[in-house]
Amino acid sequence: MSEADVVLWTAVLVATIGDILLTLTGLTAGLQEGNVVVRAMLAEFGVAGFWLVKFGAMLWLVAGWRALDERKATAFLAVFAVVTLAVVAHNSLVILQHRGLLVLAGPF
Repeated sequence: MSEADVVLWTAVLVATIGDILLTLTGLTAGLQEGNVVVRAMLAEFGVAGFWLVKFGAMLWLVAGWRALDERKATAFLAVFAVVTLAVVAHNSLVILQHRGLLVLAGPF
């Protein structure tokens, strides 16, 4: 495993933990899940459905990473890390706004 992959896997795992914690925090606060697949799984199976989606995403990520050549695998990890970090940032903003701790003025 390359040094870049170690850094990216660390980013993916930390971001995924953040996503899980923020999603559960948001749901507890009464917010609605934004991802339609996760929302459907939550409606059908409750929190177990949420965990199933997260587990499936990790399996997909590992399988894709192992199947690709080194350069493409690193790019695959990087895209997943960036998307997951963006989700964490979005979830953080939504929760802060919901709690009245952040006010954003008008459209950007």
